[in-house]
Amino acid sequence: MREVAILAVNKKNLFIRTLSGFILGPVVVFSVFTFPTTIGLVTTIVLLTAMEYFEMTLDNIDHKIKIFLSLMAAFTSAVYGFTLRTYYAGLIFFDPITIYVMSIVIVALISLFILKDNIKYKNVITSYTYALMAISLFLSYFYHIILNYGFTTGLLALTSVWVYDIGAYFVGLNIGKHKLAPVYSPKKSIEGFIGGIIFTYVYIIIFEYIREIFDLNMIDPLRAIIFAIAIGIVDTVGDLTESALKRTYNLKDSGEILPGHGGMYDRIDGVLYLAPTFYFLMKILRV
Repeated sequence: MREVAILAVNKKNLFIRTLSGFILGPVVVFSVFTFPTTIGLVTTIVLLTAMEYFEMTLDNIDHKIKIFLSLMAAFTSAVYGFTLRTYYAGLIFFDPITIYVMSIVIVALISLFILKDNIKYKNVITSYTYALMAISLFLSYFYHIILNYGFTTGLLALTSVWVYDIGAYFVGLNIGKHKLAPVYSPKKSIEGFIGGIIFTYVYIIIFEYIREIFDLNMIDPLRAIIFAIAIGIVDTVGDLTESALKRTYNLKDSGEILPGHGGMYDRIDGVLYLAPTFYFLMKILRV
């Protein structure tokens, strides 16, 4: 009886997740078809994710400071995006990554005068540096993907993570029996992991078949295997990393902004690790 009740709850959660995905999905998809809207999308996601992250990690810090840190992380991502486009056009000659270095310096300087407390200062700088790298910079690799390989490739990178999540959740819910990482995420199963990879591979093949009609295809079936496996691995690593972080602070979700998904960080934890991985795979495999 208890197992039937749990299954019913899980299926209800799946329905809510799917419904919210159908509502939010088109907004995200259409946002990646122009570079300015892509910057707007990434900046918004960075802002919301950073706010959730700082709420988790900086419990004893004034809320206004956490808002400032979140705005700085988002602003840095936006400036990086526009600067990167200018850099690829050959109009500037300094490395755009310098913007991230300067962001840390600015926050460190301001925090030094505002906090006036060694422990709080250390916590703020440590937390901000992590958020700037693992959230803002990692997600900003979508700029590199789009500027180098086009908007449809950026769309593939983004949606392939969704497909993996849906496939892994569906397979794990129905036939998952062997735990993948019970310490960090008891609900994840090896069957779900493999099922998600298979779903992702099929999706990439279909996506590339459609792109071939418009002479836009880039990833052949053999390389698609590598991409599908990589997506499965990095998405799982991202999810387990966030799960470990939430367990450290005794939280179930990072927030409540997305019905059925929890917070923004819960939704994009895999995307954060996928964006740079996808870009470097495109480079390494000479796609």
